[in-house]
Amino acid sequence: MNLNAVLRLNTLLLSVVFFLFGSAWSETPDLYFTEIHHCPAEPEPEWVEVYNASGRSLPIEEYRFCNRTKNWSVGKSRGRDSIAPYETVLFSRDTLLLREYLGFKDVRLIQYAMGYLNNTAGSIAICKGDTVIDSVAWDRSTVACPSGFNPRTLRAENTPGFQKAYENPEAGGRRGSARREPEAPFTFKLSTRVVRLNKTPLRVYIESEQSVALKLLDSMGREQWKMEVPPYTNAWLNVPLQQLSDIGVIYISLSSGRYEKLVGLLVRP
Repeated sequence: MNLNAVLRLNTLLLSVVFFLFGSAWSETPDLYFTEIHHCPAEPEPEWVEVYNASGRSLPIEEYRFCNRTKNWSVGKSRGRDSIAPYETVLFSRDTLLLREYLGFKDVRLIQYAMGYLNNTAGSIAICKGDTVIDSVAWDRSTVACPSGFNPRTLRAENTPGFQKAYENPEAGGRRGSARREPEAPFTFKLSTRVVRLNKTPLRVYIESEQSVALKLLDSMGREQWKMEVPPYTNAWLNVPLQQLSDIGVIYISLSSGRYEKLVGLLVRP
C-alpha cells in the first residue's frame, strides 16, 4: 500500500473514531484527557494525562481505556484506589522511567498496559463499562513530534500533573471545566525550557500592546514571583529563580485580561 493510500485510510479511521466517540465532546465529562504525549523524545515513555473535573472521588477500577478490556488499577499495595476531586493522574506503560525523566515526585502516576500510541494518526478513549466518557484523535497536523498536546485546545503543551482551575460560565461555573483557548493578545519567547538550579538564568521576551502579568509558579502551581509588564516593553526580562530550592517542574504564567498561557519548564541540578 502506497503512502497516499495509507494517509487516506488513516483519515477514514479518524472520521470513524469521531463519529463513534463524538458524543463524548457534547459536554465536559467528569473525567477527561488533558494531555496526550504520543511521540515524546526518547527515552521518555508515552503518557497521557487524565483530570477529574468533578467534585467527588471517582473509583479507578470503574474505568479503562476503551481499546483494553482490563480496568484501571493501582494494585493491592500502591495507595489510593480512587481519583480525588480535581486531581490529575498520568498513565504510562513505564512509570519508573517516566518518573526518572520528569525528575520530581509531585505528580501521581499509574502504570497501565495501554499499548503503543501511533505517532502519525491515532486515537484513545476512556470507557466506563461500555460507555465512552471521553475520546481524542490526532494526525500529523495536530502537533509536531516530539511535542505533546492538550486535546481541549489542540495546542502543544507539556505541563505534567498541573491544571489551571477556573470558572467557566458557559459550562455552568463548574470548577476545572474546559474551554477553547482564545487568540493570544501577546507573543513571547523563553530563553530555555531546561534550567540548572542556581546556574542557568531564565529570561522571557514579551511583545504586547497590553500589560501582561508574568508569574513564576512552583510544581504545585503556587506563585513564587510576579511582575506586571507594561505595554510595548518588547524586551527580555529576567525571572529570578532564587526562591526555588528543589529540582523538578516549574511553570511560567503569562496573562492579559482573561487570557492566560501556562508553560512548563524543567529544573535540573
